[in-house]
Amino acid sequence: MTGSTEILDNQPRGKFVCGVVEGFYGIPWTTEQRKLLFQWMKTMGMTTYMYAPKDDAKHRAFWRDLYSVEEADNLTSLIEAATENNITLVYAISPGLDISFSSSKDVQCLKRKLEQVAAFGCRAFALLFDDIDPELSVSDKSAFQSSACAQVSITNEVYEHLGQPEFYFCPTEYCTSRAMPTLLTSGYLNTVGSKLLNDIHILWTGAKVISKRLTIAELEEVATVFRRPPTIWDNIHANDYDQRRLYLGAYDGRSTDIIPYLRGVLTNPNCEFEANYIPLHTLGQWSQSNQNAVKKDLIAENRLSPVISDIKLESECDFASDEDITNFDTKYQPKVALKNAIADWLVELNKARNPPKSVAVATTPCATTTAGALVPNMNLQPPVQAYNALATTNLPTTTVNPVDPSFLNPTSAVLVNSLVDPLSSPEGSPVHQQEFSDSDCENELKPEPMDCVPSAITDSINVLTNNGVLPKNGSTDSLMQVEAAPTTSSLVEEVKQTAMELKENNVLTEGDLELLISFFHLPFEYAAVPVQMLQDLYWLKTNSHYLAGSSSQSSTTATEWMEVSDRFLGTVARFQNVLHLLRRAANQAVGYYFYPYMWDMLGVLQTCAGFVRWLGLGHISSPTGVQVQGLYTWMTKAYRDEFLSGDQEPWCFQGGLQAEFQRMLPIATAHDLLYIRHPEVILKKCYSYRPYRAADEAVLYNICLRTCNDGMDGTQLFPAHPQIIGDKLIGAMVTLTPEHCFVAEDDEGLMGYVVAALDSKQLCQRRTIAWTPAMRDKYTKPELITGLTPTEELILGFHSDQPELPECVSTPFPSVLRLDVLSDRMEDRAVTKRLLACCLCALRAQGSTGAHVELSVGDKCMLEHYRLLGFNVVKHSDNGKTVYLGRFL
Repeated sequence: MTGSTEILDNQPRGKFVCGVVEGFYGIPWTTEQRKLLFQWMKTMGMTTYMYAPKDDAKHRAFWRDLYSVEEADNLTSLIEAATENNITLVYAISPGLDISFSSSKDVQCLKRKLEQVAAFGCRAFALLFDDIDPELSVSDKSAFQSSACAQVSITNEVYEHLGQPEFYFCPTEYCTSRAMPTLLTSGYLNTVGSKLLNDIHILWTGAKVISKRLTIAELEEVATVFRRPPTIWDNIHANDYDQRRLYLGAYDGRSTDIIPYLRGVLTNPNCEFEANYIPLHTLGQWSQSNQNAVKKDLIAENRLSPVISDIKLESECDFASDEDITNFDTKYQPKVALKNAIADWLVELNKARNPPKSVAVATTPCATTTAGALVPNMNLQPPVQAYNALATTNLPTTTVNPVDPSFLNPTSAVLVNSLVDPLSSPEGSPVHQQEFSDSDCENELKPEPMDCVPSAITDSINVLTNNGVLPKNGSTDSLMQVEAAPTTSSLVEEVKQTAMELKENNVLTEGDLELLISFFHLPFEYAAVPVQMLQDLYWLKTNSHYLAGSSSQSSTTATEWMEVSDRFLGTVARFQNVLHLLRRAANQAVGYYFYPYMWDMLGVLQTCAGFVRWLGLGHISSPTGVQVQGLYTWMTKAYRDEFLSGDQEPWCFQGGLQAEFQRMLPIATAHDLLYIRHPEVILKKCYSYRPYRAADEAVLYNICLRTCNDGMDGTQLFPAHPQIIGDKLIGAMVTLTPEHCFVAEDDEGLMGYVVAALDSKQLCQRRTIAWTPAMRDKYTKPELITGLTPTEELILGFHSDQPELPECVSTPFPSVLRLDVLSDRMEDRAVTKRLLACCLCALRAQGSTGAHVELSVGDKCMLEHYRLLGFNVVKHSDNGKTVYLGRFL
């Protein structure tokens, strides 16, 4: 061992720090949530909470600003609440975005800010220099040899100025992958390790920003460089980099054998507070399972090597039976810890707890940066091209976050002051619905600083935005909106109303929670249940052609196919039921935070289920077409191995399980239909999608009548012949090509449809031969050709020659479709997109490359509706009455 490591071994070990760092990008937690967190931590055996919310205005962007009386009261109350629960509150500040290290004024501002917090009763502090430009300013370069020297100098000075309290330092190179050029040879890290005062904790995330595992060998290298054991800032459950993922799995990938090589572990978990019970509970179990640990080189020779320790971690999987639990590490087993945590979480779910009540968004001006993409706002967009680091691995470029968080994560555009009461209008509407001038923002959100200890402690009610999203006036996801985007207050009222309508006893079971956790597991692995579903979906696609065969093998495979299909559809139904039960839980806050993620997951699963139901009808005669999909899916070994290895940061596999299921569908260019912003109220209805049946015809005709007037009810237009508009718009397709038609159902029955024909030219020929003559027999040609009623105009159309379909439409967009949904039944605006996705899957599976729609030029609303569904104008008819829109599949 080196001399520095020997010094390390001779240091007193002290207490092992275990706790939580609120250090994510996005809307910070509320005061009440933090106080509840302290109670959780006390029962879970944790000791430390670090206040470091990236987007809290006075933590990072406006770090120089002192706290007002109201803010000070709230911060003081937090410190006192932490102390009452035997929790050390570490106040962290991030001045690195714009501090001048050589400026005595900036140094004095930093000291003054921390002195103020110390006056509130805080006894532990942290200086964070993560996610900043590593280059010094011109003025600082003249005063310091390097950024490491500058950061260490100011940290040591502040540490001694405050009387050497418990202190933490986060370096700019905070993981091995960011160490330049390597961990052991990094001049920056070696300077930090040699010059930073020894009692100061150094925060470290591991090999990566988000590390799949922590090993003894890696930690020994880090300790050699730092001249002390690191304190882990653990991002294993952080989800601020992916707007569709939530992590509920047990703390894993860290053998308890690493405990003696650390000063502690602080986990930086999910942005959604209520999502963190399982992660924190299992971390608490992990930290207490090996409290008397000693280093490996001090125990018996037959100890497990670090390599074997890693192997045992890799061998563990989720939700196995008790008999399957291995005994590699008798001190901590993630599966056992998970079962223990679920039992306690079930109790938590039965405790009445309300979601946030309103909004407290700091509209103080700040620079708009790329970090806005890291706010978990669920404002979903299609994935785009990968950055170069991933491209070299030959992984899918369509799965990667366009933002590369490996360089900078500056302040995002939405800031929150989580230490003030929420601002609201006199009518009680959230602040984000108001328009402020610059002077208004300055007066309302930049209170006067204070230099004294607050004389009173108030109990503020701090609240969140709806996942950090400010509503955009006029923005829509679909033409057929039932209502304007409701406020966060509406969401709260919806949760309360839903809870009041339910039974007194919560019927969620531990099995339900296991299923929920399996869909939102960990960043580097998927749980057994969804993996089985991915495999089932692939197998169902691959073997669907056997349903159209007549051989003995076809018969045997068909039987198995139905069994696998039932299993897949049954799991989708179970997941939907868990969402239903979670809405009924007494703890309404859990449903508030979980609903957007579960809604997104269920929507994708329901789309896959609709496609599976269509496959079950036996329309596929060859396995070729149905396999059209992205080159990289869960069934691609290279992709799967790279995902599981942990060698790439998890944001390289953007979208989580939802994206994995989407990529299994044969619509490589139409995934935008499944990237949808979540509803801002908790919906009462759930929707399902299935192929059209002959018995549905009458209902479809009625829907067609009620939507034919540019999306509105046309019943009054055709009083004598209510079926005529259905005969005109959808009759030929449901009669001649029913195999490509789909319907959407809610609790009341059918509420929408998409009718389609694979080959529009062939449909025109069949319509001329079979459908048009039948319509001429059904409807007598009017004697006059002027002054006609709407009904007579349609009848005359049946008796006239039909215009030919332009080649510029039929060649690139060979399929034709029409989609209509009852707007008064469409509580979920995503129904149209998911319904259309089911139809496009069927068309693409049978070889279509594009689809078009035919509309009257006067249908302005429907034109906009299809535009929002990805259709673009291709051509206007020669007579100017018809417009053709198309989209590729």
